[in-house]
Order: sequence, then C-alpha cells, then structure tokens
Amino acid sequence: MFVPVIPNLESANNGGFLWPSVSDAVDTFLRRRHKNADPYERVWRLIHLWEAIEITLALASMSRLVGDVDSTPILRRQREFFYGKTWDISLDQFRSMSGAKDGAIDQWINILDEIAKLVEPSSKFLSSVKSLLTAAEIDMAPLVTSWSKACDVPADFKRDKVEVRIAMRYVNSFRNRLAHVPFPHDPLGEVADALEAATEQLFSITPLPTSHAKGGQSSALTGAFRVARCFLHGGLMESLVDGQSKEIDFVFPCSKKDANEVEVWEANPLLHLDSMMRPHVLTRVKEHDFCEYTRFRAEANAVVRVSGGIVQCLPEPTKSEYVFKTEEPLDHAQPAVASPIAPHQPQPSAPSRELSMSEAIEAIRSEDYEAAIEFFYKLTCDRPTYHIGWLRLGYARRERAVRIAPDDKSSGISLLKLAVQDLEKAAQHIDPEYKALGWYERSKSWYHLARLEPNVEEHRTNCVADAEKAFSLSDEKKFLTWLEHLQHLPMPIAGNTES
Repeated sequence: MFVPVIPNLESANNGGFLWPSVSDAVDTFLRRRHKNADPYERVWRLIHLWEAIEITLALASMSRLVGDVDSTPILRRQREFFYGKTWDISLDQFRSMSGAKDGAIDQWINILDEIAKLVEPSSKFLSSVKSLLTAAEIDMAPLVTSWSKACDVPADFKRDKVEVRIAMRYVNSFRNRLAHVPFPHDPLGEVADALEAATEQLFSITPLPTSHAKGGQSSALTGAFRVARCFLHGGLMESLVDGQSKEIDFVFPCSKKDANEVEVWEANPLLHLDSMMRPHVLTRVKEHDFCEYTRFRAEANAVVRVSGGIVQCLPEPTKSEYVFKTEEPLDHAQPAVASPIAPHQPQPSAPSRELSMSEAIEAIRSEDYEAAIEFFYKLTCDRPTYHIGWLRLGYARRERAVRIAPDDKSSGISLLKLAVQDLEKAAQHIDPEYKALGWYERSKSWYHLARLEPNVEEHRTNCVADAEKAFSLSDEKKFLTWLEHLQHLPMPIAGNTES
C-alpha cells in the first residue's frame, strides 16, 4: 500500500515551534502512524489535528481582538458564532443554534472566517492567520474522490485546490458523514491517505511552520503559551530568565528572545494549565460558565472541567448591541404612498384594541401575522421613514403569504408583492447591516413568488440580485449562505410553498 510522504508535517513536529495544542495533535498522529495504526484511527487522528488547529487559531484570534475598539463589530460576530446566537430584528429577539461552545466545529470555522475577511488585519498574528486561511493550496480531489466511494459528497464540493478555510469545511463535512453514516471499510485506506496528503499540504504552506520566522514572516501554525517563567512551545517547556506574567498568555511568533518583535496577549480563560503544566484549550462551555478544556493527546483524562471566567472575557451578545435609535420622530412623518403593485388593496380594519410595539412583535413571534400586519401597516403610514417598521411589515406579510398560498394562491401572490415593496423601503436604512437585511428578506420574498409564478423569470432574477446586494453590503454569514443556496440549487417549482 502506498503511504504518503509527509516531510513538512514531521519537520514541523520536530522543530518545536507549533502551538502546543497543535503539536499535541500532530505528535499523537505521528506516533500512532509509526505504530501502523489502522486507517480508521488514522482518519480520526487527522480530523482531531484539523480541529486542534481550528480551535487554537479561533481562540487566539478572538482573544487578540478583545479590547480593540475598532474590531468590536468583528468580535461581536465571532461571539455570535461562539454562543450560537444571532439577532433577528424582525422578531426583536435572538435566534439560537449550536455554537462553538457547544462543540460545533463549523462555528469555530465561522469564527476564523471573520479573520479571513479582514481587509487590513490589525496585528502581525491576525495577518498571518488571514494569509494561512486564504491560501488556495489544498487539493481536495483525492479526498472527495475516495469519500464518494463510500457515501454521498455535497454537490458543490470541488475536486480541485481550495483555500484552507474551505478545506476546513470539507474535512468537517466528511467528519460528520463518518460519524453519522454507516461507512464501509473498503475505502478507508484510500480516505486516510487522501486526508494525510491534504494535511501535509496544509503544513507545506509558506512560511513553513518549521521555525518561528522566515524572511520576517511566521506561519500561523506556530506560536507559544507563556506563564510566569515558563515558555511552552511545541511539545517543550523552557524556562525564562524573568517571569513576565502570572497569567497565561499567547505569544506570536514563537520566540522568547526577540521581545520587541513578538506579540503577547492574554489567554486566560481560553487556555488552562493543569498541575503538570500541560496545556489544554477551551472546547466547550456548559451551564453557569462551566468550561471544558481539551488536551489533544492520546491519553487518559484528556478533558478537564473548570468553573468560571469565560463570560468576562467573551460575554454573550445582548440586545443592547443591536438596538438602533428610532429613525425619525413622529412629528416629521409624511403620508404613506399607496402601493403601485396592488392599488386597490383594502386597508386593514382597526383592531379592537391598539397593540403596543412589544405586543406587535410578539404577534410575529407567535405567527399571529394578521394582527402584526395591522399594527405595522398603520405605523408605517404614520411614519414612512421608519425602516424597521417596513422590515417587520414586509416580514409579516411574506410569512402570512407563505401560509395561505396552498389554499389561496392569488392572495398569497398579492401579499408577497406587497412584501417586496415593504422590504425595498426597509433596505433604505442608513446602516449597511440593516440595509443588507432588507435586501436579504426581499430576496426571500422573490424566492416565494418564483415558487408560485415559476414562469415569471423576473422573480428569479430579482431574487438573486437582491441576495447579491445583501452580500455586497455585509459579510454576515447568513447573507453568504443564502446567496450560495440560490447559486447551487435550482429555483423551486410551482406549488411548493414551504418557508
């Protein structure tokens, strides 16, 4: 059987410049490989290696941004991925999902994506992380080909060279298939070789992770942990002449000598050292700020549980971070313009009792869309430049349309066309993030119109165009995900009105 040659992976392990958590995973894999571990174990050791890299770099990058006022929006998005919380302005509440703190590796990768999208990283370390993540040097063809012999592969996965951040998603997707799908034994040897080759390519990206600097550049795979007089790098611990700090720090590049050239920033409570000075990285957070730290070594008790600290370093996103001031006071309101799409629409009858704003939002949450439409229709008539009002009106109309369309197609179409107009007004918000949200929600309205009127090509064109506008205005993950969804899947057929 052909065994891939992995000189750079072995050299990086021997060099002692890797982040200690990454070194643990690399060394464990190499030890088991040299003892002829079976393909199944090799695959899982390599998956753990990729995860060690993703988690270590994500933790270090978030910690590096803490306290940097200019990076507040980026860190906020990273915290959203960490806690699995995104703000829904239409419902005036958070949507919850599995976060990085719950063990979701895709969310750790999302955290890194925020660094990859930085235009001008604010530090040497962040620049190095971006350079690594955006290097299109990983040939995924062997892995995708061998994987396809065992089970399905996502249709949009390329058999070509991709950026490291994309390769991370491929590996994680494969990991999920391996863990949850009955995976045949026969192709495992080929899969293990392919994943090994991809990992070698990761460690072959320049600057190589075999030293702390080459031509003034250092690989993001290298770095050290420092506490008091202890300097931890690779699998080594060295003593410093003077104790710099009683708390554990990240150090980049991996150098204990060039004090003027290295970046040092706080790592507590994202890292943990046990009584033997063995480094562990934060991998999960349980209730009441109870943290789990993992050491990527093949040894007993690799996970330790420690209470406290994370919420002070990385607080959960709160509503106050998303609430904007009202756009225009009531005495500046102008009469609303009648809809050109449905000029004869009946005005909603007045509700038996006037709702408050919070009650109208609660009506959307509880899917009482008629009451919400009445409230926000009147509000936007009184205040036509209240863009959040238009956003909520358009959202409520669209969701109502989706639910009535199976039994009343023409009414569903009419409501969707009104929603399109509402959301175009919402997209005139002064803030780019809310402007993007308006186009995003409008794109979804066109999407449902295309379901109900599949022969109207304009609906399809507008759906994609609005999604592209949203993506161009904001790098929030859901705008990219929606655009990719439209690009990779055929537009829905008539009659399917599932939201």
